[in-house]
Amino acid sequence: MKMTLRKHYLLLVVLLLINSIVLIYALAYPPNPNRIIETWLLTLLLQRFYPRLWRGLMWFSAITILLYHPTAALYGRPSFGIVASLLSTTASEASEYIGAISWRTYIATLALASVPLLIVRLSRNIAAPCWGRYWGLLIVLILVVMTAQTARKGYTTGGFPLRVQPIEFLADAYLQPQAYFAELAKMKADLAKPDNWHISTSHQNYRNYVLIIGESVRADYMHLYGFKYANTPFLDKHANIIMDKMLSAGPNTPISLLHGLTLSHGKPFSIQNNVITLAKKAGMDTAWLSNQGALGQYDTSISTIAYQANHVTFLKTTGYDFGERSFDYQLMTPLQKVLAQPLDSSKSRFIVLHIMGSHPNPCDRLPQPPHPYVENNNSNCYIDSIRQTDSLLHQIYTALKSSGQSFSMMYFSDHGLSHDKNSYEKNSIVRSSSILRHNDHFYQNYHVPLVVINSDQTGKSRNTAQRSGLELLDGIAKWLGIHTPQLPYGEQFFSPTPSQDAQILDFNQHLQPVNQLQSDPLPANLR
Repeated sequence: MKMTLRKHYLLLVVLLLINSIVLIYALAYPPNPNRIIETWLLTLLLQRFYPRLWRGLMWFSAITILLYHPTAALYGRPSFGIVASLLSTTASEASEYIGAISWRTYIATLALASVPLLIVRLSRNIAAPCWGRYWGLLIVLILVVMTAQTARKGYTTGGFPLRVQPIEFLADAYLQPQAYFAELAKMKADLAKPDNWHISTSHQNYRNYVLIIGESVRADYMHLYGFKYANTPFLDKHANIIMDKMLSAGPNTPISLLHGLTLSHGKPFSIQNNVITLAKKAGMDTAWLSNQGALGQYDTSISTIAYQANHVTFLKTTGYDFGERSFDYQLMTPLQKVLAQPLDSSKSRFIVLHIMGSHPNPCDRLPQPPHPYVENNNSNCYIDSIRQTDSLLHQIYTALKSSGQSFSMMYFSDHGLSHDKNSYEKNSIVRSSSILRHNDHFYQNYHVPLVVINSDQTGKSRNTAQRSGLELLDGIAKWLGIHTPQLPYGEQFFSPTPSQDAQILDFNQHLQPVNQLQSDPLPANLR
């Protein structure tokens, strides 16, 4: 009889483990071991010591799956992007959303929701063995330790450290709207701040100035900078000024652009004194066209700069990683609309295009599979994402030339990337799935392209002077023909004189000397 009881209860234990996996899958959370174990242990604990509470939790889990799995199947776990979309969705868009859900998803929802209910039904015929209280205390201790580890390692910034479903789901459903409204309030407050630029002189040599902000491109992966594969044919032919030793201000997009496109020079930045307000103060018509996110943990501050332009277009109205993929070439339509708009003959136009470029995962940036340069598909996608950006630059150049107006283009990348040191140098099997990551330890995390193309210039000039992205706004002002005592490094930016004691910012926004960075060379098969 004892063996039968143990066998039956062992079946229930296994079913609860399966339920944990089903619940995590149904709500679209990553099925990592900690999340599975924590969910499983808590359900075991409640089933043994608090059976009524356990049954309530299982019923609640089933209802949650019924209500949320169709959304999870399309958009994933509760997130900032889902909240932003929900709060900005019209009735017609809601109807389109419902119509986009396939009948297979509804059947899967019913099947997944039935799992916890079936387990509750089966448990009625299974008697639990006698557990001592110390077993319960042991489970509680394990859960506390795992939760503390999660919080300590920072996996849950803006989230909930107890990764037990559906408790984590409820926490996200509460915390994500809070984060959305906080970001919205921050943007409104920043937009209300007036700039205090003091323009000495302003004279534009070109009718149209186009600044293309690239994404995640390290210079040594470009043929223009010596890479073995010819993935920059347009720039190879048309680049007029090439900055060979340009470094980004920081190792990721927010740090790099907030310190590179605002008045900063390594000190706390002034969001209101930015590249758009500078151009407007100089009397230029401004436009910001973006394939990045308009609102999100990593997008809002950049969007604050964007929304101060005279003309603003975002292909993504929420976060950069939410919803359907959009491709950089889709920015050509709004660009052509801006170029076609009437402009006073005494004015020049300043247009910013903020692209997704080679943002991880680079394979998501491509509308087609990459060319098989090497065994590592991530590297192949990265190489071809740069080729795709080069093609976009060609399209922009063609559109500007077709306008019949003088123009100047500047392209730079916000930051570079480095190879995953835990895998890339190990063996061919691991290396084939290794990826390029954000980091702040290596020179290549900061070494980025910066190129200028002018409509009235031929020939190519390479500038080998080292420049930090903390001087980037000074250089852009010089390019735009704007002079202000607040940007003292403009005259030097394109000169052959290198910056003295160049510094960049790490992830903590602390200044660090460039000469203390390590090197992350290209893999042997790409040199």
